[in-house]
Amino acid sequence: MLGFLQPVLWPITGADTAAEPPHIAWGRRTYLIALWFLGAVMLHRWLCVFVLDGLAARALGRPIQKIFKDVQAMVLVVGACVGILVTVLGQSMASFWAASGAVGIVLGIALRPLILDFFAGLGANLDRAYSIGDWIVVSGTGDPIRGWIEEINWRTLRLRTRDGVIVMVPNSRLATSAVSNHSLPQPESRFQLRLRLDAEVGADRALRILSAALSAATSRTDGPRHTPAPEILVTEASAAGVEYAVRFWLDPSKTSPDTVTHVVWLCILDHLGKAGLTFAHPQENVFLARMPQVTQGYRQVDDRLAFLRRIALFHGFPDSSLRTLAAEVRMRAVRRGQMLFREGDVGDSMFLVAEGTLRVHRAAPHGIGQPLELATLEPGNLLGERSLLSGEPRNASVTALTECILMEITEDSLRHLLASEPDLLPLLEKTVAEREAATRARMDASKSDNGQPSLPGKVQPFIQRMREMVLGRR
Repeated sequence: MLGFLQPVLWPITGADTAAEPPHIAWGRRTYLIALWFLGAVMLHRWLCVFVLDGLAARALGRPIQKIFKDVQAMVLVVGACVGILVTVLGQSMASFWAASGAVGIVLGIALRPLILDFFAGLGANLDRAYSIGDWIVVSGTGDPIRGWIEEINWRTLRLRTRDGVIVMVPNSRLATSAVSNHSLPQPESRFQLRLRLDAEVGADRALRILSAALSAATSRTDGPRHTPAPEILVTEASAAGVEYAVRFWLDPSKTSPDTVTHVVWLCILDHLGKAGLTFAHPQENVFLARMPQVTQGYRQVDDRLAFLRRIALFHGFPDSSLRTLAAEVRMRAVRRGQMLFREGDVGDSMFLVAEGTLRVHRAAPHGIGQPLELATLEPGNLLGERSLLSGEPRNASVTALTECILMEITEDSLRHLLASEPDLLPLLEKTVAEREAATRARMDASKSDNGQPSLPGKVQPFIQRMREMVLGRR
């Protein structure tokens, strides 16, 4: 056994090897070189598993980047080469450092870009400026690069864009560019949209409509986050109009900013369209046609008539009938957080949402637990028709999520409209049936039905009452 280990121990014990045959000397050196590299590999694996991925990762609270493991491997390989030169090949350290200095100068000039990439990546990782999974924007010359970090290595940073494309950004470019990390210091990041409305549109009305649009967007699964709460600011007022900044929050690592922005724009355009508003027209343009009329609230019958024409429920109805209804409706303003009516109240009218959003909710069974959320109503929706048509108390409470403007339709106004326009009756029947079906589905999902009658037995009395109103048999 000792005879087998003697070639390994010769360099350590200083045994004389001058008399060795050449083939034995080269075999011993090859064996020792292999041992040096094997030891470096084993030490590297041990440090990675127990030190970097173990102690260091637990202390920092995040995985160790690959670049540090690569640096460790390079140091161990260089150390193994030095050990081989000194202990196996018998070279002095002075000659090694002299040779390595000359080679280093040549390689430094030739590999300058690679060296810049290496140290830039190492510095960024030491600063903990970003990590794998963060959503960043690299701004420099050319178009900004946006994406999620897939890998950080000694040469490049790999980003996955929203198109599913992998972009490799050199670390040296990151060192000379502005890098915005939207995942730090918290996962949520704020995004902003800007739009301009005519100065004739009151700021309070614009804020009310935009707030309702944001409320509708946050209620969608693909919309912005509820918290932190979105906000709307007036950023500029000039002859060209009033500019509003719509700010909302999202987690870019989980939701695509393009998708959320798309949802917010859809809700804004929908609410502006239902309110009869458009973006501000450039003031320097010369219009040869009549400018679109901007409604000034709903004080005038023409303004209320224009709103009713935009509601799908009244499409195809003659202006004479709609004008009569527009003249008879009563306008109601509801503050944010104000309850329009409570569950159990007597209902002798129904409402049409003109601006804003409202929440329909019902108390939990026996008053235990959270209220049951039934629906979120937006401009163009009806509410309160159930009590008006059945004579029963309100079966749910309605609270304003934003400032709201409502059109109140009384029983007499509805009877006159149904008498002049019988085609409205099937549409109201459909609306009642859909509303009851949605309510029953919510109650079944929350297991708070409490044995209420089946849907057909509840809808049919409403339809019969509507027909009696038309025929005047009340």
